[in-house]
Amino acid sequence: MKRNSYMTVGLTVAVLITIGVASYFLFFKQDDLPVIQEPTPFTLTNALDGETYNSDNGKVKVITFFYTNCPDICPLTLRDFMKLEQELKADGLYGTDVELVAITVDPEVDTVPVLENYGTAFQAEPTGWKVLTGEKADIDRITRQLQFYYSKANSGLVTHATTMYIVDRQHDVRAVAQMATTGDQPVDIESIMEDVNVLVAEKE
Repeated sequence: MKRNSYMTVGLTVAVLITIGVASYFLFFKQDDLPVIQEPTPFTLTNALDGETYNSDNGKVKVITFFYTNCPDICPLTLRDFMKLEQELKADGLYGTDVELVAITVDPEVDTVPVLENYGTAFQAEPTGWKVLTGEKADIDRITRQLQFYYSKANSGLVTHATTMYIVDRQHDVRAVAQMATTGDQPVDIESIMEDVNVLVAEKE
């Protein structure tokens, strides 16, 4: 009898904990986007229009790194960026409140003309999609601040991390996401949109 009572109490506690955790994620977690990193703003060249791009512009951003000779992860990720662009347009956020930012980690190869053609291949609309290049030292500073690892071999192959960054209007990183990988691992567009909408709703 006593054993049954203990089991009942244990089950009750387990149920209450489960309900509590579920309630936390349902009511609080979606709005809980603490500051993860505080990178300084940067300026690079936007290959889609040839203009200088200043990241300190008061807009929410989804930032990814890539290089045009990438055989798998980068093109898969930018293909999913096309879908994200459509989601942002449908919500009226594209270019006005939110930008998609793709920064090359191979600026020696990825010149402005090369990147312009690459962006065109992914139908990147310049109003809200920025394809950026610049001096290697400037790009290295950005990757160091974001703790994004990459290394270029003599063969030209670049080994790189797969982290993407969701940045708020004050230029702070508030969430991260993963690039697409080979197989059935696309970018989690739904999760990114949830985070983006939280940050868009915040006052400047």
